[in-house]
Amino acid sequence: SADHKGSADPLAGYEKTGEVVRCLPLTQVRDSDAIDDTALLFELRGGDMYLNELRGQCIGLGRHDRYSYKTTQNQVCAGDIITVADSVGNSVVSCGLGEFEALAEIPEDSES
Repeated sequence: SADHKGSADPLAGYEKTGEVVRCLPLTQVRDSDAIDDTALLFELRGGDMYLNELRGQCIGLGRHDRYSYKTTQNQVCAGDIITVADSVGNSVVSCGLGEFEALAEIPEDSES
């Protein structure tokens, strides 16, 4: 798998908006990606992106990028537990999700 560090920063091109929600509906979540050991990026069906900064460091999350989360009521929420798995599927560590912060795409032509 490609190393996410360097120019292929998944957050390049996005900026934090300060808009925070506690939960995302699972039916709207199209994809999620580990950025590193401290954050997940959630993509919704409409193209909205949310950054989740974990409550503490989840060792191995960025390296393995294999994880599952336990959810309640068809949504993924702050405080839900994610479990990181290694390449053979053994559970490595569990961590709590933080709140979800909406990201905005930075226009290509902005110089600021």
